[in-house]
Amino acid sequence: MKKALKFVLGAIALFAAMSARAGGISDTGVNAYWGSDSHGYGDVIGGSTYDIQGATITRVGNVLTIAIATSFAGHAGMDANMTQGGIGYGDLFLAQTWNPFGTDAHHASDNDNNGTLWSYGFALDNRYSNTGGSFTLYQLNGRTNDANVIDSEKFMSCSLGSACYYRNGQATAVNTSKYNTNVKNTGMTGNWTITANKEIKFTLTLASTSDLLKYSSLAMHWGETCQNDVIEGQVSLVPVPGVLPLTGLGLVMLGLSRRRRRAQAA
Repeated sequence: MKKALKFVLGAIALFAAMSARAGGISDTGVNAYWGSDSHGYGDVIGGSTYDIQGATITRVGNVLTIAIATSFAGHAGMDANMTQGGIGYGDLFLAQTWNPFGTDAHHASDNDNNGTLWSYGFALDNRYSNTGGSFTLYQLNGRTNDANVIDSEKFMSCSLGSACYYRNGQATAVNTSKYNTNVKNTGMTGNWTITANKEIKFTLTLASTSDLLKYSSLAMHWGETCQNDVIEGQVSLVPVPGVLPLTGLGLVMLGLSRRRRRAQAA
């Protein structure tokens, strides 16, 4: 009986370490993050196709998943008059703590010069793919975001003499130039997928030594290359309710069942 109990307790401890942890960020209504330079449009510039509704961050064991609900999913390449190749998907940025500038509900003065210093970035292999692809996790070691990232204005050309409004001053892509010594390739790669008009999802299996496994909270930033809409915020990676109790109960029942079978065999 003692051996069975030790097995159960050990298994519960193992599953506790591997338990699902999740949190959500809303980008609608009063909860919407605007950021700076909205040019009077508020949350979304350029129409509802650019709208981001929210994000869910989940960490199960060493698998990190970030799902972003956005109408822009499946629409990379649109508005080609604004930039060569059209608007694409921006890279995704992470930090342990969200530290936006300003105290108003929408952080309407926040940008990458005065807000959160991002620690990691998912650099997409092809930001204009509407089926998904792969990405590489980079560690951002520069003292400022300017040392680590490429801003939205670097992606915009507003050609053909058209009127062009976009949210500038926003972290849009990891600066992976071979001359940039502030950015380190971690060697970890993941996948991203598209569900048209609904979602872009990033999935990454983290190395056992990754700091991202240790964080009890996680902040993120994502937007299109024009950053016409941006989602930012922080989630607390708390265990999903019910996962550990159910796991523990199942293991206890397994232990008791084994004990009963042994008793009957004797």
